[in-house]
Amino acid sequence: MKNYSCPPELSTLLNDYHLQTIFPVESLPHLQLVTYRTGQVICQQGQIQTVLPYLIEGELTISHSLENGVDTILQTQREPGLIGEIELILNRVCISSVVATKPTTVVQLAVAPWRERLLSDPTFLLHTSQTLAEKLHYINHSTPTHLHYTVKERLATHLLQQETYSPIFPLSLTALSSRYGVSYRHLSRVVKELIDEGLIARDKRRYQILDPKGLSRYQIQN
Repeated sequence: MKNYSCPPELSTLLNDYHLQTIFPVESLPHLQLVTYRTGQVICQQGQIQTVLPYLIEGELTISHSLENGVDTILQTQREPGLIGEIELILNRVCISSVVATKPTTVVQLAVAPWRERLLSDPTFLLHTSQTLAEKLHYINHSTPTHLHYTVKERLATHLLQQETYSPIFPLSLTALSSRYGVSYRHLSRVVKELIDEGLIARDKRRYQILDPKGLSRYQIQN
């Protein structure tokens, strides 16, 4: 983990990401600009939240581990935004683990000295209520999707979303099978079907969409 101490760089980020409209003004000098290495844990399930991160760039995987040892990936976050608002508000241990899946830069604030101030700040509470409402809206939309659409439709939608970030991308079938609630073998068969149809190509663990229009026939329309 690398800490930056360059005030101009942090000052630029404050303006670019409007962080002064999220964090209390008096907390801004105490924000840290941190880069996490690939595989480094930012928040650990079952442990006390020590920092409130705001994702600047990179990629985070949010997962939950069950007592039987099964890990379920709940979300992959690439867009800028806060992480850990629920734990902060409820004052509870982390309900999920947050791990950097590539070098990831965040701006973070220590929770212990700032929790009470954050929870009494109207600007922070307004921003948090908006982001939590967006996340609840996503859950309300995605839950019926998991119940009523086929694995093929869900996978096609996921692949087309990945292409918006990169034309060639990695795909973790283990993580996706856990997320979809199906076996690895079943998901592998669906991937093979898409390859046989000439819609996607696979090179080891990396994938490429060959026919976006054809693949979009299976895409779930919002």
